[in-house]
Amino acid sequence: QILGQSETQVSHWQDALQAALSTNGPLIVKLIPELEFIIGRQSAVQDPLPQDAQNLFYMVFRRFLGVFARPDHPLVLFLDDLQWVDSATLELLEHLVTEPDLRNLLLIGAFRDNEVNAFHPLTRTLDVIRRAEGIPVHEIVLAQLGLADVERLVADALHCEREHAQELAELAQEKTGGNPFFTIQFISALVEERLL
Repeated sequence: QILGQSETQVSHWQDALQAALSTNGPLIVKLIPELEFIIGRQSAVQDPLPQDAQNLFYMVFRRFLGVFARPDHPLVLFLDDLQWVDSATLELLEHLVTEPDLRNLLLIGAFRDNEVNAFHPLTRTLDVIRRAEGIPVHEIVLAQLGLADVERLVADALHCEREHAQELAELAQEKTGGNPFFTIQFISALVEERLL
C-alpha cells in the first residue's frame, strides 16, 4: 500500500521506518522482504548473542509497528486461525500486547474454540493478556445460528423475501448445524455449482 502512494508519502514512510529501525532493518527485512522496496537494501547485521536475540527482535518489531500505530494513524492487525499458531508467535503477541510503549494498536485474534482446550498454548497466552493491567480485552464468542438467523442470511444473500428462503434455510440449518462459517460455505457451494 505504501508503494502505491505519492513520492512524498513514500519518502515520509521511508524516513520514519529508517529512523525506527536504525541499523536493525535486516531483522525486519528477513520477516518482510518487501520492506526493502521502501527502506532500500540492508547491510548484514552481526547476529546478537543468543540470549539477546529475542529481546532485540521484540524491540525492533515493536518499533516497526510503532511507525504505523500512531494516534493519527491507528493500526489494526487481524490474526486468524490462532489455534494453529506456534509458541514463538504467541510469545511475540504476548509481548506486543503487554508492552506499555506500543499504543494505538488494535489486535484482533480469531480461533476455533473447539480446537483450543485448557492445555493449549493459546489458552496460557490469553490468560496472561487478560491479567495484564490497562489492556482492555473483549471476547466475542460466535454461537450457532438459529433458523431465523439462517433465513435472514439466505434471504439477504439471494435478495428475496424470507418466506421464499425458508426451505433453503431449513436445509442449510440441517446440513451445517447453524455454524456460521459452514452455512456461508454451503450457500457459496450451491451458487458455484449453479444449483440456485
